[in-house]
Amino acid sequence: MDLINKNYESEHWIEIRPLITSVLETANFAPILDVLYNFGQPFKFVITDTTQKNVEDRCLVKFFLQFQNNEIKNQITNIIRALLDVELISETPVEKQYEHTLYLELSKHYALPIINYQEKTQVNLIDRLTACLAGSNSRVEIIAQANPNAATNIQKFIYKKTNRNSTLSKTFLDQSIDFIGQATNQALNPSNKTENKRKTEPYTQEYLKNVQTKFISRLFTCNITIKSSTLQQAQAIKNTLPSNMNHFKPFKHKKDTDKQTTTAVNRTLNKPTKYLWRNNILCQLWWILPLSIILFANIIGVFNPIKIIQTKLCIDLLPLTLAIFLSISLFIAFKKRQPIILSTQELAQITGLPTATTKLPVALGKIPISRMQLGTNKQKTNTNTNPNKNNKQIQTTNKPKTLTLTTK
Repeated sequence: MDLINKNYESEHWIEIRPLITSVLETANFAPILDVLYNFGQPFKFVITDTTQKNVEDRCLVKFFLQFQNNEIKNQITNIIRALLDVELISETPVEKQYEHTLYLELSKHYALPIINYQEKTQVNLIDRLTACLAGSNSRVEIIAQANPNAATNIQKFIYKKTNRNSTLSKTFLDQSIDFIGQATNQALNPSNKTENKRKTEPYTQEYLKNVQTKFISRLFTCNITIKSSTLQQAQAIKNTLPSNMNHFKPFKHKKDTDKQTTTAVNRTLNKPTKYLWRNNILCQLWWILPLSIILFANIIGVFNPIKIIQTKLCIDLLPLTLAIFLSISLFIAFKKRQPIILSTQELAQITGLPTATTKLPVALGKIPISRMQLGTNKQKTNTNTNPNKNNKQIQTTNKPKTLTLTTK
């Protein structure tokens, strides 16, 4: 059940309601995201399904934005009013109960984009996300922050894919094959000078173009969570997210068995996690700790590999079995997680407003009264309201003129 909604000044929330007369384009939040990138502060975008207070069993999808401070909120609200035909309300999302929570991650390296930059998308992907959220008792939360240092890993990824000198054995093999090929070409055609050019297929060219386009664009570190009452609905919402060379997948599933608890709206806006400690240190523990246990047991004299070969059952098997189970448990517990780093074009496909506002159950804003409707022209209204008078005037003007002669 929905709880009482309270407005907190420290939260800096705004609700964005499109107008019924507004004409919105695809990726309509792209210029707003560029401004938020320049601030360098985290922000939160929420798409939630709510029930209308006046009408029962009527669900509406609402859009919310949360900022770090009040200064950013005021500047962004002015920019949104100037760029989009919307109504902005200082309101927080309603606290609701969600039983299942999905934490998403990218399936591959974040250098691979989730959209195709070479194709111009004519369909707004937020329309299908809004249609899937309608009446589902679900919510999508996206926390993003500018990350200009993420481009260095994309550059390394491009270098590994384009450069063949990745390992020592591969380097020796490639150089030997190139030397043999150049020697045979010079023996057959001594006059022609051979040039070592690497040919790329059309697919790899398009592949590298998309990666290079993401490299030169502005990047955001994001955390995406899906909250829903059923796991099937959360999976359906995840499937509506964009996917091309890369796609989202659930990393963690959290189930709340207590039905009386409700997920409260976070008053403090936390920064999105980059998983540096997990991916650089914790994911390496699955082989560091077991190896250290075996070395320590060998120094003490408890573990001796020669005794294991000679006898089947001995005390030396204990540290080995302990190291194996520890390695498996640490590998499962501290699995490497792919961070979600999206460009402005990719993030604009998830954050924004739908274009089909008249077809989707979206909370619409109030249209402001224009000044042209207040002024009226009396002459125009008189001619329009009395059509019979106009007809009489036309008949009198069309009558033929007659001359009368008088005799004295």
